[in-house]
Amino acid sequence: MKPKLIIMALLCVFSWRSYAQTEKGAGLAGISASFGTSKQNSTTPAINTLTLTPRGGYFIKTNLAIGLEIPLNLSKLRSEDYTRWDEEDGEYEDVSGIKEFSFGISPFIRKYVDVRPRFRFFAQANLLLQINTFNRVDAQGYLIRTDVRPKGFGASLTPGFTYFVSDDSSIEFSFPILTFFHQNYYASESLYNFDRKNNLRFPLENFTPTFSLNFHF
Repeated sequence: MKPKLIIMALLCVFSWRSYAQTEKGAGLAGISASFGTSKQNSTTPAINTLTLTPRGGYFIKTNLAIGLEIPLNLSKLRSEDYTRWDEEDGEYEDVSGIKEFSFGISPFIRKYVDVRPRFRFFAQANLLLQINTFNRVDAQGYLIRTDVRPKGFGASLTPGFTYFVSDDSSIEFSFPILTFFHQNYYASESLYNFDRKNNLRFPLENFTPTFSLNFHF
């Protein structure tokens, strides 16, 4: 009798675990990677951006999670060259692509919709506070790094699909359909500036598909 009870108990545990990935009280932790191209304003070249985003979340209700993301962005101006002084060789050298690094603090709320046992649709809304630093070159060719400072704030709406490869892990594909950014810091020498206004962008203006790996516990 005891072996049957043990087997039934184990089956109950595994059955609960297979449906507990997005239940109330569950947690998630993961990281996403995306590569996108966009134009900051009408006078600058296009910018390629690689973003890595660690995240953590908690399910306050079944299929409804809140959490925090920390997007880390490395951007490079396409087809924009400059010259800098090489201290080691004692001569100027040509360098391609002015670079910018930024990071953000981005709380989110995410809603899942069951499609199949291991396949779910989700929609995620984010708020964003972005902090950045960029490199520029002075008249003598020296590379100058600006101070790290708040650049602005924004929001986004992102739908996506999740596939649970196991009871504890999932992979995702998502795509922002709407992004908004308000810049409160403007440097006249920076090629990375948004126009001095609110910026609302749609997918064709900000092509950034994102792939993610999440762990559920």
